[in-house]
Amino acid sequence: MKFFRLVRSGIDIAPLLAEVRAQEQTWLINTNRQDKIRVQRDTNTIFIRGAVRRPDLQINDNQESRVTDVSRLFPKAIAFMAGFANEMNSQLSRATIVRLKPKSQVFRHTDVGSYYFIRDRYHLVLYSTAGSVLISGDEQVRMQEGELWWFNNKQYHAAYNESDEWRVHYIFDLLPAAYTHLAVNPILLPSASPVSSSRVDTQLTPPSRKQSLLSAIRDQAILRGDTERLIGPKGTPYRWMIDMRRIFMQASLLSALADLFWEMCADRMPFQVGGMEVAAIPLLAAILMKSMARGTPVNGFIVRKERKTYGAGNLVEGTVTDAPIIIVDDILNSGGSLEKVRVVLEQENKKIALAFVLVDYHSPKGKAWREKNRIPVLAPFALSDFDVVFRKPEQPPLNTLFHNVWNFASPDPNFFHRVPKSFPATDGKRIYFGSDCGILWCLDANNGSVVWTFKVNDQAHKNIWSSPTIHDGRVFFGSYDGNVYCLDAETGSEVWRFIGADWVGSSPALAPDLGLLFIGLEFAVEGKRGSIVALALDDGKKVWEHRTKRYTHASPAYWPERQLVACGSNDNEMFLFDAGTGALRWRFETRSEGGMKGSIRHAPAFDVKRGKVITGCADGYIYIIDVETGKEVWSFRTDNTIYTVPLVVDDTAYVGSTDKHLYVVDLEQHIVKKKIYAGSKIFGPARLLAGRIYFGACNGIIYEIDPATVEVTATHQLPDAVTNALIYNSENGYFYALTYVNQLFAITRSPKPSGAHGLT
Repeated sequence: MKFFRLVRSGIDIAPLLAEVRAQEQTWLINTNRQDKIRVQRDTNTIFIRGAVRRPDLQINDNQESRVTDVSRLFPKAIAFMAGFANEMNSQLSRATIVRLKPKSQVFRHTDVGSYYFIRDRYHLVLYSTAGSVLISGDEQVRMQEGELWWFNNKQYHAAYNESDEWRVHYIFDLLPAAYTHLAVNPILLPSASPVSSSRVDTQLTPPSRKQSLLSAIRDQAILRGDTERLIGPKGTPYRWMIDMRRIFMQASLLSALADLFWEMCADRMPFQVGGMEVAAIPLLAAILMKSMARGTPVNGFIVRKERKTYGAGNLVEGTVTDAPIIIVDDILNSGGSLEKVRVVLEQENKKIALAFVLVDYHSPKGKAWREKNRIPVLAPFALSDFDVVFRKPEQPPLNTLFHNVWNFASPDPNFFHRVPKSFPATDGKRIYFGSDCGILWCLDANNGSVVWTFKVNDQAHKNIWSSPTIHDGRVFFGSYDGNVYCLDAETGSEVWRFIGADWVGSSPALAPDLGLLFIGLEFAVEGKRGSIVALALDDGKKVWEHRTKRYTHASPAYWPERQLVACGSNDNEMFLFDAGTGALRWRFETRSEGGMKGSIRHAPAFDVKRGKVITGCADGYIYIIDVETGKEVWSFRTDNTIYTVPLVVDDTAYVGSTDKHLYVVDLEQHIVKKKIYAGSKIFGPARLLAGRIYFGACNGIIYEIDPATVEVTATHQLPDAVTNALIYNSENGYFYALTYVNQLFAITRSPKPSGAHGLT
């Protein structure tokens, strides 16, 4: 057993019990324990050794003890306990004789504090006709008369007297010699001068601690836009904000906040504590340090905003145990940070038991989050405690709800490359996608079970970034082993492969009307690093090829009505070809000004209505090019490189940028109608699915947009960056999202999409 140990049995308890019964009047000399400690209300206690009075210390942090006046009546008790302490190379600390009423219990509790942390607890049963039941952690024993037991009182424990008579025990603590150097109280100093509203002493009593922290937050953490520049994530100015880091960076205030946590949460032991970087880290560290000082060490962990891209690729730092989880944070407004933590823990089959936040805004979104997830929130302060209000009423939370039905994680992902990889594809019955481990997966679309797999031959750690394309019962894709593959969609057996490249990161575009497949190739030959090639769909034979000086990682786009193929390359150029012959219609050179690379690393999109090609570029520009002439019609620059495929819907184009915005472009008026802030870089292209626009961002959030209003109508949090395009399966109503770590999620929407048709 972990929490109990029988030290000795057969002890002659008759003289010890006779001594106690001879002093019956002493049971009610001191009733503080049963009067003030709720869990001990059915006990009587005779104090043999008790804590030395220290008004500046909590009793459970007080290391000093002494014999009581009543102890002189119990020489046999003193002799037994002190003699056993000597045998154990220990010092006798607090010691009591305790009796428990018939048919009653000592209720479940744990002994916390630095006093208990370095001491061992012992029970000697003097009288118990039915045996004494004691529970510690998940273990239980029935102690008999004359038995001396050690048990772990730092776990939650409880005791039961099932007999019709009082149960009598010696209960005492021993301090091992190895820990005597730790059992030292701080020097009692005279009272300091009154504490200012902006400073908090670590020895404040609980009532004044909260009030002083309230004053400190009000004086130091409430920032005003009329006295300093405050800019929100969308670039708009703030009138005010709460910056708890200014409190966290002061040792005394941080210590007091940790004390406040323990005052409010200690009775919830056992638990572990976690939080999201960066705001929670100082508070979390302080709480963990306090747990050691209290003698109740707890486990802690940190959830990263984005997965570490090297080393072990951790999303969680530390180990999450099976103990109940309390998540800590500085504020609760929309609940976005807490939702990310919840989703990450959900991947580990863990649930949040409680959220502890310092300031609860009590916003509609925050209330909706706790109600939806049924997670209680504990907060010492509310926004109403401070002289701040929202400029305008907050928008109500979004009503659309998403639910993860199942997920499938491909092994051995590449954490380093957080870029678009293999977009999933579906034929209604199955889902296909490539992975960093070199496997093309075919999964059952309804339950995620593996139907078949196909392994490529590359030993590198990119492998399949090419998105599979499905046509006529076949699956086409490229691989970093330098091959382009055609597989049977039903069985996964190879139909043909094209071996004419060193690497293939491009995704195929099909022209069934011409019997051709177009794809970009990459080579290890200086001066001839890439090409755009057309292959025959039936046997993979090369039909035509256009060489480029630099790599062609980009994917082609095909316009069936005009039989045109457009494809960019790292040459800083966009090419337009006659699809059937490979004749070059024109080439368009990007600006690549100011030292910026002008390479194009993704597929363009055709604006069929206006006869234009639209592409984003590594130089941050979005170019609109005339199909007939190859001349720039107009362009505009974003604030960072663009790695996404444009989406054209009627007169609007949607283009994501790594400047964290989705650009909504009016193709008729040549203006940016709107910039939608995603809070993180956007690599995943927007897609029109079931009548709405969907895209993912590197914060793991999927966004839904109503194309009629261009407003965000719903969001859904996933644990990792969503750098790939989403797809929709109208046969089962599932959306599918693939994260950059090759984890595929099947997601339902409530209410179900209306007007959906086909597979998109």
